Amino acid sequence: MPDKELRDAGTNPAARVRVLAAGRTDTGRVRAHNEDHVLLAPEMGVYIVADGMGGHTTGDVASALSCASMRNFFEATRGESLLPANADEDVLDQDPLRLASAVRKANADVFEISQSHEDHKGMGSTVVAAFVRGTMVHIAHVGDSRCYRIRDGEMEQLTRDHSLINEALALRPNLTPEQVARLPKNVVTRALGMKDTVKVDVLTQKAVPGDMLLLCSDGLTGMVDDATILDVIGLTDHLDEACELLVTLANDAGGKDNISVLLVRFEAADEVAAAVAQWRGVALGDLALGRRVLTDADDVMVAAEESFIDDPIAQLEGLLPQQDLERLRQGETVELTTPRCRNCGTGLIEGNMFCTECGTPVAE
Repeated sequence: MPDKELRDAGTNPAARVRVLAAGRTDTGRVRAHNEDHVLLAPEMGVYIVADGMGGHTTGDVASALSCASMRNFFEATRGESLLPANADEDVLDQDPLRLASAVRKANADVFEISQSHEDHKGMGSTVVAAFVRGTMVHIAHVGDSRCYRIRDGEMEQLTRDHSLINEALALRPNLTPEQVARLPKNVVTRALGMKDTVKVDVLTQKAVPGDMLLLCSDGLTGMVDDATILDVIGLTDHLDEACELLVTLANDAGGKDNISVLLVRFEAADEVAAAVAQWRGVALGDLALGRRVLTDADDVMVAAEESFIDDPIAQLEGLLPQQDLERLRQGETVELTTPRCRNCGTGLIEGNMFCTECGTPVAE
């Protein structure tokens, strides 16, 4: 789904990339509930994965609250100039400062709820977020949810886990593998909601066409090694399919934790424009042939897909007006806006099985 600001910048010769993204989250094979949350807000250039902690009644609240708080912060501060909160942020430009401030606001919100509501006491969440503006990518994280960059066939971890093992190695880099193996695994040293303030790690990268970001929870990286992740992403050009493959792979490896993946790809603007032009005006009745629906902020397009489904139009039940569904069944071309959640009205993200705002499952 192209970012709105980048789509608008497509007429500017200086705009060299466009952004497409897809995300998926899954309960896994062992946990009873999904405490992860994934947010894609391409109209603001914001992409987030949050991994909640504290059990179903608290962890899922913490991760959902983290995402909602950050989204609300970006909406509320659009066009505003922000001031750094501490000496570490004095060197930040406005865009990375805005991202860091959004994470700090989310921390304050999670901490406040955890302190004021007995049912949510002790809840927390990791977070990894990307804020895309033009060709600049700003990444913030707290905890052990990660961001990788894939470039020229190689994958590099951009974030450093805030974990007990990493902290121990930073203090004593000469620890032997045997000593490291005795340390508790999956213990985070930093998370949203643990204290009233939090230190946010922020970095900035320049994107080039062909780059891809992977944001994920440790439900993926704890089950699948980096080399295999890279190989799987290279199997398909469809981001939603790549997300599904990664989730399936983690589940096949045991699925011991909730699994969340979010892929962001940067493409040359002229390549995306050509693809859009190729498929504009195609009748959505072609969905009956098993074709895949791609959405941007304004239109619904259709692109060829190899897999087939029994009644694809029925999968839009509850998301589109009934009269439009009937027209689709008759093979007519229908101008549509982005499908909306039947509960809260939020635009649905291709590939997600739930609404990123309220969690309502997508109608099947």
